[in-house]
Amino acid sequence: MNESAILREILLTGPVARSEIAVRLDLNQATVSRIARSLIDAGLVREHEQKPGERPVRPGRRVRPLTIDPRGGQVLAIAILPTIQIVVLTDLGRNVLASAEFALEPIEDAEETVRRVALECRRLIGEHLPDRNRLFGGLLLITADLDAATGSIRQAPYLGWNGFPLRARMSQQLNVPIQVGVATLAVGRAEVLFGAARGRRNPLVLLCGAGIGAAVLLNGRVAGDTSFPTGGIGRMQVTGEDGEVAMLDEVAGGVGIVRSIDGDDAAARPLWQIELALQDAIERDRNGDPAVAAHMARAGRELGRHVAQHTHFVRPDVVLMAGGLAMAPSYLAAFRQALDESRQGRIEVTVSRVTDPEGGIWACCALAVYEYLVEQPLGLLR
Repeated sequence: MNESAILREILLTGPVARSEIAVRLDLNQATVSRIARSLIDAGLVREHEQKPGERPVRPGRRVRPLTIDPRGGQVLAIAILPTIQIVVLTDLGRNVLASAEFALEPIEDAEETVRRVALECRRLIGEHLPDRNRLFGGLLLITADLDAATGSIRQAPYLGWNGFPLRARMSQQLNVPIQVGVATLAVGRAEVLFGAARGRRNPLVLLCGAGIGAAVLLNGRVAGDTSFPTGGIGRMQVTGEDGEVAMLDEVAGGVGIVRSIDGDDAAARPLWQIELALQDAIERDRNGDPAVAAHMARAGRELGRHVAQHTHFVRPDVVLMAGGLAMAPSYLAAFRQALDESRQGRIEVTVSRVTDPEGGIWACCALAVYEYLVEQPLGLLR
């Protein structure tokens, strides 16, 4: 436990002095120094070399603060999303060693999709990692209702998958440990640990694209199972401003926005076409198209109204907006206004950096490193 706690402090706050770690974790300095030496010997941690002109970690006597050694190992970060699949090989410093971004079509065949993704992983490993001894494992993120204990998918409506043993299949394909997580929750954890919500304890995360996802973290940890508050809420039945009952995706998500702009037949399109149409609508909103702005504002208001109901009992310290619609100014402004009006008080709304593939890669890499340095026992110190 002390090893994991010390690694966490170094990963999240390094370069950091041994004495500061001891104070934060309420450990004696001799214990921290002994474990730090073991971490250095294991190749996971190194002493930070102060560069010319760099300010010291703290004033006074020169210290050799600790930082993660990027050369200490590698992990795979994988995302299987409805319209895009990403595979990244990263070192422990979250430096991308190699990556591949592709879009499989169709994606409804779970076995074939996993086979193709695993094939891409093996290609990256073979080309860029001649020594696999320090490949610790992989973290796979997916938009699905997930059984966290087994890593199996209960249902994934936008993928068309049901009852699929994802973790077992991917582990068999790659012959390395694989952990599986929900994409929406991953956004929240990455932002709390490393990004826009750093230092916040109780964020409400909203992933707003073609569909709507949500996750709640309490004291920095996930609350609930992988159904709401940690999964897709877009298929939840709600009553819109017009009094009609519909799924949240239809009144507040990209599916509904595209349909309202292009007509009812838009719902029959393949998901990748809906995503392309949504990206076009977001760009038109950013360029000031008043017709598109009206559709975006209507959907943003709907989301704000319904999310406000949950904030009364969840009581987040920040609402973190992620996904493509977080970049649509009319949608975001209307969401903020509706949330404030429904709550009869202001609540901070922050835009996540995970709104495009680059941000998604950052989140995948950050969490994959955290998973295998902090959450999973590596056994390297024995």
